[in-house]
Parts: sequence; structure tokens; C-alpha cells
Amino acid sequence: MPAHGPAPAFSVVPDPCGARHVVGLRLLEDAGRPVPALLALHHDLRRLRGDYGPRSVDLPGTPAGGTHGYSEAFGAKVRFGRPSAVLRVPAGVLSGQVERSGLAWRVRQALGDRLGVRPTALDDVARAIAAHPRTIQRSLLDEGLTFAEILDCVRRERADALVTGTDQPLAQIAARLGLAEAGVLSRCARRWWGHTAATHRQIAISR
Repeated sequence: MPAHGPAPAFSVVPDPCGARHVVGLRLLEDAGRPVPALLALHHDLRRLRGDYGPRSVDLPGTPAGGTHGYSEAFGAKVRFGRPSAVLRVPAGVLSGQVERSGLAWRVRQALGDRLGVRPTALDDVARAIAAHPRTIQRSLLDEGLTFAEILDCVRRERADALVTGTDQPLAQIAARLGLAEAGVLSRCARRWWGHTAATHRQIAISR
């Protein structure tokens, strides 16, 4: 991933995905290369607002070196081949009035508590937090999130901590993530980090 540079010029546009409480920060045409420009914007927002909760990133074209590592750099899903470079953020982030969805955080906390211990399907989590599944889905949609994205994020963060911070067998880690077997963990790892879980561990050890 290229390093970020000075903060670029951008315009605030309605959310490209139509979420009610999300806006798009679209790079102006003279902002320079889109990836380092959006990374600069992302890092500036993190410095000013903390974990402001980026929703996703739209980038034109597809990088020649592959797409791995972009989601980790931005802390959000990255979509390539889009019409323009856009960072999707919660409405109000520029004014500092970012209000986190209480329901989204309850879902995230419930998933973290249940991962590898109890079922993590939407219906199960809904019962755990005393909310209707459709209410959860509608609320998350307004926030530009999905239940599956939150689950994947919780699982990826837990996987990184277990793979790089412990010497537990990968099969045991897979079970703690609520995955069927180590092979499923490796497939997820390729999607998350661009290599297997075993390779991810070796890279961490060599650092």
C-alpha cells in the first residue's frame, strides 16, 4: 500500500449507496492519485475524530499488484472499478458530531461475546439483545452497515489477535471463531490478508 500524503480536496456528496446517515467524501479531479489521497483523508479524520467508523471506500480501476491490504489500510471494505474515488463516512463526521448507532454497537458486542461459544446468526443475536431481526437490519442499513459485515469485522479482528498473538493450533482458532475447520479459516485469511493464516502467523513472528 502506498503511503499517504497531504490531505486532498474533496466535496461532500449524498451517500452513493443511499444510506440515510452516511455521506460520501468524493475526491476532486485535481486531488492526485486516489489511493494515497484517500488514505491521507482517512488518517486525518482518524487523528481528529478517533475511530470515526468509515463505511467503505470506492476506488476507480484495479491495482496492478492486487487488491489485498486495502481493507486493512482503510479499516473498511474497498470496492474497485467505481466511477470516482469516494470515502463513505457517517454523516456529521466533519463537524465532529458523529453519533454511533447504539444498536450497531450492541450487535457488535453481542457477536464478540458469542463468537465461537454460541450461535451468531441474526436471529440468535436479535434474541440476545431483545430486538427484532428486521429492526436490526433496517437500523444497520440506515448506518450503511450490514449484519454480515459486522460479523466479518469482529471475526477478522479476533482472528488477527489469535493468529499473531498466540501459538494455538489453527484448528482451535477456527473453532474459537465459529468456523467449521482450519481450512475455512485459511480461506477467510486469504480474503482478509492475502495469504493463509499460517503465513500470517509467520509474518508476525518475523517482525
